[in-house]
Amino acid sequence: MTSSNSTAPFDNFSTIAVWTAIVIVLLNIFHPKRIQLILKSHRESRELRKLCAQIDEDSGNTTSKEDDDNPRVSGIFIHPIKSMRAVSISETKFDKHGLLSDRRLMLVRPLPTPLHGSFAKGEATHRFFTQRQAPSLATIEIKPVLSQDRTKILLKLSSPKNNNDHAYIDTHPNTIKKYSVRYSAGVWSDIVEVADVGDDAAEYVASIVCKDDPSFKDVRVVTILESTRRKVSEQYCPDAARVGFFADLPEGGLTDGFPILVATEASLELLNQKLKQKDKESLPMSRFRPNIVISNTSKAFDEDNWKAIKIGRGKDAVIVHLVKGCPRCKQSCTDQLTGERGEEPVETLSEFRALGKSEEDVYFAQNAVLNGDSYNKGIHVGDPVTILTRGEAVWDMEDVQAE
Repeated sequence: MTSSNSTAPFDNFSTIAVWTAIVIVLLNIFHPKRIQLILKSHRESRELRKLCAQIDEDSGNTTSKEDDDNPRVSGIFIHPIKSMRAVSISETKFDKHGLLSDRRLMLVRPLPTPLHGSFAKGEATHRFFTQRQAPSLATIEIKPVLSQDRTKILLKLSSPKNNNDHAYIDTHPNTIKKYSVRYSAGVWSDIVEVADVGDDAAEYVASIVCKDDPSFKDVRVVTILESTRRKVSEQYCPDAARVGFFADLPEGGLTDGFPILVATEASLELLNQKLKQKDKESLPMSRFRPNIVISNTSKAFDEDNWKAIKIGRGKDAVIVHLVKGCPRCKQSCTDQLTGERGEEPVETLSEFRALGKSEEDVYFAQNAVLNGDSYNKGIHVGDPVTILTRGEAVWDMEDVQAE
């Protein structure tokens, strides 16, 4: 005799299918444009994945070593604390905020108390704080440390500007939940909820940045929360990059606007050639603080016209959408080891990369987001890179913000 429990999986599947159909019908009735967007997002994401499979099939063997002359990942970098030194890594995965451990913490300073005496609900109480204001932040090195009992995930902060001291921040998810002091922090035009990680880190950072300006003594170190939501700009996000069944916009985390920044060695080489012609020193890639660096591209700034790229091989390949150029500011003029600031590379970039609405808007590297099906996948240094689609270059549609 067959047990009635044997049909349970089919009953559950039928229930899910029925409710999914109901949701789709209701959306189509009350929000037809939304359902069209959802369907378009899923369709375009699938089409890109099919294109990847076709390219792998045409290559003959997705696991074989590809030609060394083809583009490939030459560097992966994360910035555990926004505006502090980058950490070079050999591999990583992606979650909803971007590369794991990338810019999950940042610095803030309190905003003046409103004239009416208190902040309104949803109003920013603090404002993000970066190398734009304090170039000495570039001297702070971050070293991840895992405790022996694995109950703590520590970040060690140290700097040659304060050799006698250092600070630790515990970023374990269980610890973050216990950080009770919360702020509403302004990041450009957005407001995000963050948690203060304590006095030790704040006092150590203050001991560094006060060398730039004594008024920076009120700086605080904060972390993103699991509940924090900050979407990327809809006007630049391709439909295939939308996330989940309802095709939501991807998260931007604590980045300036997009979770991934892609740069190429060829573009840096061209910039350095132009610097050399002016008898100026070459600059390292660290000036531009990218997440993913790609070598062996066909020409400098070819990435301007990339729309979607594949990193890796087979079904585990990651698809990345390059959405718009990244405007450069005085932060790229800051030496990422010493914190010293000069005029380059912005001065030279202005001669051939002033591509935005204003002549002052110069561009290097490309902001990017993941394809909707690429979360929880990983990339490695050495992974092959395939350009899937190309199109017109995109620059900021509005005046670039400076702060």
